[in-house]
Amino acid sequence: MPNHDDRSSFPRWRLLMPAMVALAFAPVLLASVPGFVDMPSHMARHHVLANIAHDPALGRMFSVHWQWIANLGADLPSVLLTPLLGSERATVVVAALLAPLMVLGLFQLSRAAHGRVSASAFVALPFAMHQAWMWGFLNYCMGVALALLVAAWLYARPRGRSRDQALLAVAALGVWTAHMASWVILLILALGNELGGLRNWRELWPAIRRNLVLLIPIVPLLLWRSEASGNGGGPAYVDFVNTKLIVFASALRGTDKFVDLVLLAAIGGASVVALVWAAGRRLERRLLISGMLLVIATVAAPTTILNAWGTDLRTAPIALLVLVLAIAPSARPERERLVVIAGIALFCVRVGTVARDWTVHGRSLEQRLTVLEAVPHGSRLGYLWAAPECGFPWRLVPDEKLGSYALTRRDAYTNTLFMVDNAKLMTIRDPLLAQRWVSGSQDVPPLCPQNRADLATLHTKMAAMRADGFDAVWVSGGVPADLPPPPGFVVAKRAGGDTLFVRR
Repeated sequence: MPNHDDRSSFPRWRLLMPAMVALAFAPVLLASVPGFVDMPSHMARHHVLANIAHDPALGRMFSVHWQWIANLGADLPSVLLTPLLGSERATVVVAALLAPLMVLGLFQLSRAAHGRVSASAFVALPFAMHQAWMWGFLNYCMGVALALLVAAWLYARPRGRSRDQALLAVAALGVWTAHMASWVILLILALGNELGGLRNWRELWPAIRRNLVLLIPIVPLLLWRSEASGNGGGPAYVDFVNTKLIVFASALRGTDKFVDLVLLAAIGGASVVALVWAAGRRLERRLLISGMLLVIATVAAPTTILNAWGTDLRTAPIALLVLVLAIAPSARPERERLVVIAGIALFCVRVGTVARDWTVHGRSLEQRLTVLEAVPHGSRLGYLWAAPECGFPWRLVPDEKLGSYALTRRDAYTNTLFMVDNAKLMTIRDPLLAQRWVSGSQDVPPLCPQNRADLATLHTKMAAMRADGFDAVWVSGGVPADLPPPPGFVVAKRAGGDTLFVRR
């Protein structure tokens, strides 16, 4: 077991850890419109959940069904903060906490496993802003941060007393409530903790008994799934070999492809140096086993399960993070200092790249969002996103979901809301809207390989929105700046290349 002496080999550098936590706030705080892909839709949902009781326009469009589900990590704090901050700012504040909490969690797990924060924890810092974070999987990211903090507690202290078991049960329920996948990660970390500490088979049953309390969330899980309609979406694998290679290679996907891939390679190189040159090829056994189990889980996980996409891409960065954390501290302070400096440099690159991308693109998004000034309050807005290029873009931006701001800022229904079966805290009252005009209906793929806007599909969708009673249509993306309005509509505003049409 590690010697839990919190003295670092670089004691004068202890302020670096809170500094790294503070630095992780930068991308969200510097951007006028944060670049999380799914955040606009999360924000719209939080707006409805928090305000429907006293907003007649929202009450006409939606009904709310509060229930205990494993997908509330960012939803609950955002809704609770809305009366103080407003729904938009509340969601931004909660989203801003996610990367700092991840940084805090990985530092605490490193301290618990190694007896002090190792240099490898600094090398792992860029994984706090992993691909799932860039996608804006807010509930999942909150759950993973909590899972790391709970795992740090598991690794650091015995849990023989009944009081500790009760606290652990509450912690497990909290992680599960944040997101079910984060609870699975906690179980894997706990399994690695016990397997790494086993000395003989006689210790197996006590290890199982100590961790049974972590399975308490099975009770609300069964209650939740027993009320689910249908099968909730079975597991789906897509192009297995290529997908599994890609989810690891794209662990830091989200900004410039070259920079993200070079940064991932640099983390790999720094990890090898830390292991071979600084740590003397020593690995912390519990973290090593946990990391390998997470790799296996990533490979085994389907791309989609229970209608949730990206199961494997969510897990891959956490597996890499834990494997890097497994590298033991160096016995030679001068070598550990160099590894720490390298880790900080890598994290600064990640923070700087994301912050720059979001700050620059955020100005464009804010300009385009000014079209909402012409959207009637409480109306029905159709949003159409014409992807400007063929293929699957590496850079992740929220443009496809930008229409969700109409609900947050104008109480207007929009067709960019994602409604996951069996995890709905709110439902759409109008059956036509619920069936035809939800997330996905806004997409207008380009003509390929010509790589130009599919104007025929665009006009067809605008005509369908007109027929289904939409009061306004917002067209965004790679479309002509002088796009004519559909019959019965006029141009209300053009901004940043986007066009808003409203009924006469």
